[in-house]
Amino acid sequence: MQNSSPSSASTRNFERFLAVIAVTLSLIISVRIWLAFSQQQPMWPLPDLYLLEMLAASTLAMLEILGNGRKQFRSHGILTWIAVGILLAFVVIGAWSIGFFFAPVAGLLAIAAIWSDRRHGRNLVVHLGIGLAAALVQAALMLAVIHLV
Repeated sequence: MQNSSPSSASTRNFERFLAVIAVTLSLIISVRIWLAFSQQQPMWPLPDLYLLEMLAASTLAMLEILGNGRKQFRSHGILTWIAVGILLAFVVIGAWSIGFFFAPVAGLLAIAAIWSDRRHGRNLVVHLGIGLAAALVQAALMLAVIHLV
């Protein structure tokens, strides 16, 4: 249930602000990394796909946060937590290369997701579990692709 109090509106605006900043950071980081590496070596599809995946995951979370409360968009925060899990797995596994640069993006989206869950009275433990499951799936996929390459 959504509150219509002034503090609820300011909290919602804060969540939206964090989400927009997170996507902006994700875009800047992805473009800067791509520009740096594409001049040194030809970009094989795998690094490009990871950068696109991080941008897509953060954009998906932002779209859910911006559309939160609309009848057409009733995922109840699950997509945001999946995106946070994907980003966190990339941050941890890619920490020795480019993953660490995406830590602020994951952090901003996690904060926005927590605030949104609290504002809507959602079960934070369930959503943390969904984020953890998404992180485990992302990590397994990344390790499988790395092993194949």
